[in-house]
Amino acid sequence: MQREKTASLESAWAGLCRGAGRLDGPLLGAAGLLVLLGLFFIASASRTVPGSGGESAGLLARQVVFLALGAVALVALQKFDYLTLLRQSPLLYLAGLLLLCAVLFTAPVNGARSWFNLYFFKLQPSEIMKPVLILTLAYYLMYRDSYKRLSGLCVPLVLWFIPLALILKQPDLGTAMVLIPVVFAMLYAAGARLWHLGLMMLAGGGGLVGLWFTVMKDYQKRRILAWLDPDQYRLNEAWQQLHSEMAVGSGGFLGKGWGQSGRDGVALLPERHTDFIFAVTAEEGGFVIGALVLALLAFVALASLNVGLRTREPAGRLIAVGVATLLGGQALINTGVALGLLPTTGLTLPFVSYGGSSLLSTFLCLGLLMNVNARQEPVLAREDFA
Repeated sequence: MQREKTASLESAWAGLCRGAGRLDGPLLGAAGLLVLLGLFFIASASRTVPGSGGESAGLLARQVVFLALGAVALVALQKFDYLTLLRQSPLLYLAGLLLLCAVLFTAPVNGARSWFNLYFFKLQPSEIMKPVLILTLAYYLMYRDSYKRLSGLCVPLVLWFIPLALILKQPDLGTAMVLIPVVFAMLYAAGARLWHLGLMMLAGGGGLVGLWFTVMKDYQKRRILAWLDPDQYRLNEAWQQLHSEMAVGSGGFLGKGWGQSGRDGVALLPERHTDFIFAVTAEEGGFVIGALVLALLAFVALASLNVGLRTREPAGRLIAVGVATLLGGQALINTGVALGLLPTTGLTLPFVSYGGSSLLSTFLCLGLLMNVNARQEPVLAREDFA
């Protein structure tokens, strides 16, 4: 019996080592460095966060726990072939929709019904829906040709729009904004015609006008107006934007040093350890660290696309494109808000910001990407989507 247990453990270890050899080392290294930078600056930004008792240890410890859970989820995903996960995507999609519906009946937090309070942490269903939606779209698109017709785009758009509408209902405009480029990128990678996608974008532009008069709350409208004319709203809606820009600009080339952002700029931002963590890195680490964070995020997005280029199995390629667009788009929106290039919206910086659901979602996406990269499935299918 003891020999059988020993042999089983040795077999599991050997399998883990073989799997690790197929993982993308540079991609994992860049993600790991981003996480370490995030922990470093979360510890600084959370020192005076309301409710933290003036100490960074509590929030930092929780982020480490979230990191451990994310790492476990990443490793667990490697136990299943991604093609097996794809076959379960309809069930996962329905479960995700149920969670998005159920969260609308929870108590509002800061005016939004976006979280389940599980006491030890808050679960945000919209974050979990991100990798699930990528899987679902990849499952639908992988062997179909109907999306090359304008009418054939209806089903994937409906699959995308239902969770989008539920997320907007919370309201969570930031997550909704991230999901928009994901569906376009995956449809394009699958071979949808450019002029069809162009028509969709024009229709989407008209839809934004409709959102202004129907879905968007008054405070969301004021955020956009404050972005267009920050001086007029400098004491309310433009407060975060202006102080974020002040923090980024005051960091200079080398920054003020760790923990030295407490006197101005970032110290006045209420979400500095989550939505505005980039302002913290730029103020304390200066242009050098800010540029390093941006370079690492760009590398992660490009490396994700490279996984798609190396993958000949259609669904695997679509997953890689979806993950690359999601992580890259979220990074662009978050840093754009911190730099005053986009209206203020609640959205975390991948791998860097504090937040359990966000970090778990990011690691699930990374796990899917690693799964695709480790299993280059030979299939009898056309080499390119187009």
